Amino acid sequence: MTEKTCSAPTPEQRKYLEIRNAAERSMLDKVFKAIDVAAAEVADGFKEAGLEFGPTSTEYFMFTVQQVTFVRLCGGDPDTLKGGDPELGQRVVNNGQNIIDSYWREGGGAQ
Repeated sequence: MTEKTCSAPTPEQRKYLEIRNAAERSMLDKVFKAIDVAAAEVADGFKEAGLEFGPTSTEYFMFTVQQVTFVRLCGGDPDTLKGGDPELGQRVVNNGQNIIDSYWREGGGAQ
């Protein structure tokens, strides 16, 4: 059996990763903040309208982002959910299943 090893990244590769990772973190921070803001806006809107509904959870808005992103990633129209590539969609679903199996199930790093 042969072992695969990765060479240490070059200074240029390290800088590339540093820049990309910082942009990724900043983007995700903005997305999560927008989700919190949306949930707060709904709660405030309900209160101002005198509606006696419980607040819309942040999980609802996370799901909205997940669904729209999935459909767009697969080439579909997020408004109609039509036009996506089913093979690409299945690969994305399989990736999610691999995360569950590899990291969340017993023996796969589940905590």
